[in-house]
Amino acid sequence: MSEPWLARAAAVESWARDLRRRIHANPELSGQEWETAALVAQTLAGLGLSTRTGVGGHGVVCDIVGGSPGPMVALRADMDALPIQEATGLSYASQRPGVMHACGHDGHTAMLLGTASVLAAARDRLRGTVRLIFQPAEETVAGAAAMCADGAMNGVSAIFALHGWPGVDVGTIATKPGPVMASTDTFEIVIQGRGSHGAYPHLSRDPIAIGALVVIAAQQIVARQIDPLEPAVITFGTFHAGTATNIIPSSATLTGTMRALSASVREALPRALEETTRGVCASQGATCTCTIHTGVDPVVNDPTWTVVAVEATRAGLGAEYTAELHAPSMGAEDFGVYLRHAPGAFLRLGIGDNAVGHDCRYDFNDAALVHGMACMAVVAEKALDAADLR
Repeated sequence: MSEPWLARAAAVESWARDLRRRIHANPELSGQEWETAALVAQTLAGLGLSTRTGVGGHGVVCDIVGGSPGPMVALRADMDALPIQEATGLSYASQRPGVMHACGHDGHTAMLLGTASVLAAARDRLRGTVRLIFQPAEETVAGAAAMCADGAMNGVSAIFALHGWPGVDVGTIATKPGPVMASTDTFEIVIQGRGSHGAYPHLSRDPIAIGALVVIAAQQIVARQIDPLEPAVITFGTFHAGTATNIIPSSATLTGTMRALSASVREALPRALEETTRGVCASQGATCTCTIHTGVDPVVNDPTWTVVAVEATRAGLGAEYTAELHAPSMGAEDFGVYLRHAPGAFLRLGIGDNAVGHDCRYDFNDAALVHGMACMAVVAEKALDAADLR
């Protein structure tokens, strides 16, 4: 029989909640997770588990070796916070001005520590090894690649992650096979025009006006150059130009993000954006440079391992806490980097009616901790069994 993971998770609920709130009150930005990593390592040591620290920066890796030999599966949580001033008014609100856990990584870290506790207490029942990956720098989509380069995925047969999700019923686990999160690439466009006095616009090649045309024209890429059945996003996030109200500047800089769920659309977007931008600029007597910064792959759940995760969740939590995810998100996650090294699945954990991620009012819902911990434990157990049979 499967371990009663839900009961085991309930036994450590208050402990995990206190850890979560401690982490929430002491957030650290991407690449600066010194204290969080130290807390993770210290907590794991208190559970009698050994760790490897400094993995890919401030990452922590911990292997829970089961009672009998077998494969290795991995569970991943992210640890970093965001450059946002918290406005929740909570008693455990961020103590660091301008930094807060606005995406639930405090909850993810606390849940994986709780999962470590319940798995460690039942390790003799595990057929193989569960690797816990505590990742830095997810918000800058740099941490996963650094951890993989430092060996975090060596020997792993399958990997899973659980992300708190507003709008899904509290404690419900939702996922689906195939794409669940988008790729993300960023761009910078520098338009070189000709400056002039604001009273004499005819003497200029106004880069602000030209930039506005570029923004509008770029929206036609998604509307008219991409298959309408293929999701895609081009968003301009910044537009910088000028120094005074009566001066037409000589240049303008625009930056933004591109998102896609398929490799073909991801490849088409930067080419189309550059061609469109150059065409607009040429028509207005200006020049431009387009620089594309490659981000991360889409997160594409492996069909087989998604079924394993769903069936495990249904067995461990009950069918009422398992839901089919009907649509992917155009948000991005660097979990796709791990999926280059081993197949797996990215799961959503419902946190109910909550502020959306990256909002100054966001707070992870502690009521979801128990189901999150139980989910990760039962998925690890069933994934070991499934990997052992392959």
